[in-house]
Amino acid sequence: MSPTQSLDEINRILDKFSDQIAEIKDQPAKVDEAFRKAAIAAAEVEGATFFGVAGAVAGAVYGAITEDDFTGYMQDNKEAIKKKIQELLDKLQGAVDGLKAPIAFLQTSEAWSTLKSKIGEAQNNEVVNGGVTGYWAGAAALKYTAARTLQDTALDSAKSTCDKMKDALAKMADAAYDFYSMIVKDIADLLVKLGSAIGKIATFVAAPFGVSDAIDVLGKVITSAVSYMDTLLHVLLTQREIINGIEESKEHQKGLHRNHWPRSTSDDFNINSPGSEWQAT
Repeated sequence: MSPTQSLDEINRILDKFSDQIAEIKDQPAKVDEAFRKAAIAAAEVEGATFFGVAGAVAGAVYGAITEDDFTGYMQDNKEAIKKKIQELLDKLQGAVDGLKAPIAFLQTSEAWSTLKSKIGEAQNNEVVNGGVTGYWAGAAALKYTAARTLQDTALDSAKSTCDKMKDALAKMADAAYDFYSMIVKDIADLLVKLGSAIGKIATFVAAPFGVSDAIDVLGKVITSAVSYMDTLLHVLLTQREIINGIEESKEHQKGLHRNHWPRSTSDDFNINSPGSEWQAT
């Protein structure tokens, strides 16, 4: 199995996610600014009700001065929105910490693929140039052929291990890519809707609707983030078990007795009496 996504594509989605995290971190300041404007607008309305235009101006000044004292329902919900934003960032912290993992998975998968190619190249060279059948016979030739067969078997086992490692790591890379793609899509939607909600809050008149919208959309994305993280964790743990299984089975690789590469038979040949072991055919 080859990874579905290229390294460039994975880098693109991870860069986008990083940019979105930075934008989410900017949202509390925007919430504060929206409620500041709402406080000023509230004071303007109250001032105009009792004192007309002059009162509205005075009210706006008063609201700007006392914005931190904007208490009650609106103030409580300002903190609730900011708390939800922080909760979302906390839920996504694992994804932030793991940003380099998909790249490492893919690069390592490609490294195993390259290793398999090198092993195949060596094996093909041995197949083409290593045969003695039709040229030599005798005890030495039989020993050589047996050793050659064992070496070829070990090379097949090594290529099989490369395939297993490559596939497991490619699945990890794809699983991570799927996670970041889903969360990036949700965060993009969140930022649009949260921006709209914050805009409503700043008008004061539509502030209750903006508060409701903000808390609702943040709650939905938090739920999605938790679900996506659980799915990703399950996939990664499953693939880790596969890799651990490969590690544990190394001693049982066909052709690799006691986890050692089969030795050649050069030490078994008697160079002082080649005629007894080698016979030209």
